[in-house]
Amino acid sequence: MYKVFVYGTLKKGGSNHYFLRSSKFIKKQTLKDHSIFAPSGYGFPLLLKDKGGKVHGELYNVDDITLMSLDMLESEGYLYHRIHDKKLGFQYYLYNDTGYSRIDKKKDKIKDGIWKV
Repeated sequence: MYKVFVYGTLKKGGSNHYFLRSSKFIKKQTLKDHSIFAPSGYGFPLLLKDKGGKVHGELYNVDDITLMSLDMLESEGYLYHRIHDKKLGFQYYLYNDTGYSRIDKKKDKIKDGIWKV
């Protein structure tokens, strides 16, 4: 089993929550020194490192098959990178900011750190 932090469409009530249907909800969780961004035209949030930022999400226990499904959904290795933070004790998907996306880090930032589902 793997602990995975979700913060966008995978949260309860989100359009992709069904990927977690066989997973156990652990608790609500806050990820510090990160922020989420919602550029125009995107239907999902982009998580980036951001000193002082906070992202509010949910923590789940997921099995191997679910983790592989999440990797496919998140285009792991291309659109997102799955980060295994041993200090925090869980994994999460960090947006692969190659500079090609049009993120306005002031305008697109979700200041309260909560993706509305």
